[in-house]
Amino acid sequence: MPINIFSENSLSWMPQKNTLKRPIYQSLVHDLEEKIKSNILMPGTKLPSQRELADYLDLNFTTITRAYKLSEQKNLTYGVVGKGTYISPTVNTSPTITPFNTDKTINFGLISAFEENNNLLTNVIADISSQSNINHLLTYDSPIGMTSQRKVAINYLKKIGFSVSLDNIAITSGGQNALTIILLALFNANDKIAVDRFTYVNFIEIAKLAQIKLIPIDYDSAGMIPEKLKYACEHNHINGIYLMPYFANPTGISITDERKITLAQVIKSHDLVLIEDNYLHFLNIFDIGSSIQMRTLLPNQTITIISMTKAISTGLRVGYLLFPSKYKHSLVTSLINVNVKTSSLDAEIITQSLVTGVAYDMMYKKIALAQHANDTFNTVFKDYPNLKTNTLFFKWIPLKKSTLSGKKIESFFLHQGIRLFHSDRFLVSENDKQTFLRISLSAINNAETLKSALIKLKTLLEQFDYI
Repeated sequence: MPINIFSENSLSWMPQKNTLKRPIYQSLVHDLEEKIKSNILMPGTKLPSQRELADYLDLNFTTITRAYKLSEQKNLTYGVVGKGTYISPTVNTSPTITPFNTDKTINFGLISAFEENNNLLTNVIADISSQSNINHLLTYDSPIGMTSQRKVAINYLKKIGFSVSLDNIAITSGGQNALTIILLALFNANDKIAVDRFTYVNFIEIAKLAQIKLIPIDYDSAGMIPEKLKYACEHNHINGIYLMPYFANPTGISITDERKITLAQVIKSHDLVLIEDNYLHFLNIFDIGSSIQMRTLLPNQTITIISMTKAISTGLRVGYLLFPSKYKHSLVTSLINVNVKTSSLDAEIITQSLVTGVAYDMMYKKIALAQHANDTFNTVFKDYPNLKTNTLFFKWIPLKKSTLSGKKIESFFLHQGIRLFHSDRFLVSENDKQTFLRISLSAINNAETLKSALIKLKTLLEQFDYI
């Protein structure tokens, strides 16, 4: 039996053996959870190695291994190959981004969709509601979307560079709904999905609910780094990969064609399921066929999501799900089990807005508004590095290194009347390279209000030496 020579506080986590109950590994995780809730163990803390903890507690190494594995499944911790196990950066908070409405607060948080354009849908909705056969939109029929609706969708998708057959498209209740359907259909608890180190907040949360582990991969200005993905695949049993090829949230990076080709080679060689999220697809409407599509490189492995939320209206939850035939049964079954059916009424509003051209009018107006908002941002923050893309719905502002957590920085600005989001919200694991603020440009409808709000933000950032 080993002799414990650990002095007081020599390990970051020192559970008391006499307080543990059987099964011991579950009791250890309970102790860990309580210390996290009590802020005794803070996000980012490195835990003892499994061997160190086993020696300290005089317990079997296998028991500690089971405890660490369970703590990862509960998203309390994450492991870094060759470095150790750490407390999750978002363990005490839910980073899920939700609407926030108050007249007294400047909203730079939620990426909205220039909602002042929604009135353009009024006539479309009125025409649909006046139809004598509207009842056919209010039944259980056509759970994956009516044939006529999917045909119109296919025509639209061609305009933005996506080709798909009628048998390989379903209509979902928005992009997030599509992500949920995919994870439940094609992945199991404890499966692993590779993602950018900073990725879509709600995908992080959906993966947690499905008990799927996200593996962070480093990126550069061209997108996810293929060599880093290859290394992760060789050292983890990775099942899938989640990418935003265009205007990734929150970094705004679009994957270059050259990078897509090299990433596709790694994805193909490791037989990963590729989830391709195109939430701002319509920003490419002027650049038809100008770039390579991942699903063209990997036709049998790619599932593509085309959400219409940002393109038309956030209140109409409609998305298009494109898939290879081999995944059709699983995805359709999942869709029916999750939704029963996608709303035919919502889908018809989107469909008729495409048929009448109203949708395109809305898209062009949003692009123009986004360009103006980006110009305003670039004028106010002209001395600071940022994304070159001038149609994005958001920007990011690099921060100086700070001892404050992202949560405290967000709280500080909220008390100053500004809601914004720190990069910690989007972080999958540890980060020792950069921190930034993501600034939404699409939720403030008035141009002058946006400019004055940005000036106030810049003044505070400089006053408190954040930038």
